[in-house]
Parts: sequence; C-alpha cells; structure tokens
Amino acid sequence: MAEMPAFEVRIATRETGGILRAPTEREIATKAETQIRRVHARGELIGLSIAGPSAAGITRLNAYFDDVLIEVSRLNDAGDAAAARSMRTWGGA
Repeated sequence: MAEMPAFEVRIATRETGGILRAPTEREIATKAETQIRRVHARGELIGLSIAGPSAAGITRLNAYFDDVLIEVSRLNDAGDAAAARSMRTWGGA
C-alpha cells in the first residue's frame, strides 16, 4: 500500500525542535497552531518551515501561521499592558 503524501511542519526554537506530520492541511494546521501557542506562551522565538504535496496548500498554511503568530503576539502585548496597568494600580515599580 502506498503511503499518503503528508504535510510536514518543522518548528524550531533555541532550545528544541520538532517535526509534525499530518495528511491534510486542517490536521497539520491544528497540530502546529497548538505547538506555536505553547512555545509562544513560554516566551520563545519560533522558526517554522512547511513542506507538503501541494504548493497551494503550503501557501495557505504559511498565511494561516502568519495570522496565528500575529494573534499570539497581540495577545502577549495585551497581557503585558494589563500587567503594567496592574502594577501601576497596586503601586508596583
């Protein structure tokens, strides 16, 4: 039986790296988004590379992951601003 072509996302940080594989764009997007959010929550920089059987699929995944990275950055910035407001409210440095 021939193996089904799969999408592959490599996620790298300074500390670690991983390879995720899935047969569909939707599955690889879900797996990779989960990892991106976990890594970003730890404050690590993220490097991504995408491979797969479809150039159009790779393009869509790139655009999707760009949006995810923008979202997590904004959430982090909002959290930092809220923490700063909290520090000012409570008289912190």
